[in-house]
Amino acid sequence: DPALIGKSFLQAAREIVKKDGMNGLWAGVGPTAFGYLLEGAVKFGTYEVLKPVFKALLAGLAASTSLGLFESQILSFVLCGAAAGVAASIMLCPMEAIRIRMVAEPEFVRGGWLKAGYKILKQEGVVGLCKGMNPMILKQVPYTVTKNVAFDILTKSFYAVMLAQGKKLTAATMFTIPLISAALASILSTITSQPGDMVLSLVNAHKGDRRSSEIFKDIMNSSRGFKGFFVGFHTRLLHVGVTVTIQLLVYDFVKRLC
Repeated sequence: DPALIGKSFLQAAREIVKKDGMNGLWAGVGPTAFGYLLEGAVKFGTYEVLKPVFKALLAGLAASTSLGLFESQILSFVLCGAAAGVAASIMLCPMEAIRIRMVAEPEFVRGGWLKAGYKILKQEGVVGLCKGMNPMILKQVPYTVTKNVAFDILTKSFYAVMLAQGKKLTAATMFTIPLISAALASILSTITSQPGDMVLSLVNAHKGDRRSSEIFKDIMNSSRGFKGFFVGFHTRLLHVGVTVTIQLLVYDFVKRLC
């Protein structure tokens, strides 16, 4: 919305409430909730299932090539995260297309996100729901790799330090360490995925077939330059920070149950 350009997070929120009421702040909540439920299930499931697969694959490569690089646990985690990010992109792309259109064009459809999705499908076909796939992958792969790998490494490191100091792992410690690790991972994943998210938003904001590469060039050639990819970063950090932290805490809890 051109009217919100240059405004802070709070100023933009006030303008939205003034214009559209409180409902304006909840636009797109349906596809967001449903999309991230699917995305989280597929992402974390794929990530965990592939861990032993890539571990065995890299062990075989290390044995056949004598390269120590293939013995790296971090490399295994990165490959798992990248594959999980692609899988999550396939699940989330249609939901993000609906969400962004509902937010960018409130008048596009009234009556909920299912009707919005049906209207896009009817007017633009399947392409309308999947036209943001390339920027979605550009967003989701670094997002997933950073989030999952950073969380795994941070929690392992914190636990290792605690055990090396001879401290007991109490229930409070086993909650605090994942919480801190999840918060840090959420910040890192927001930073690495912000450019892809910006391109994705512009691809899906309106009807049309503008290519991701064209939008990328437009942003780079604008007065902001590379900083243009980080417009709205603080607002997104709040959204992603809360979402990722909750996701990772649930993920850690389920892992410990298993």
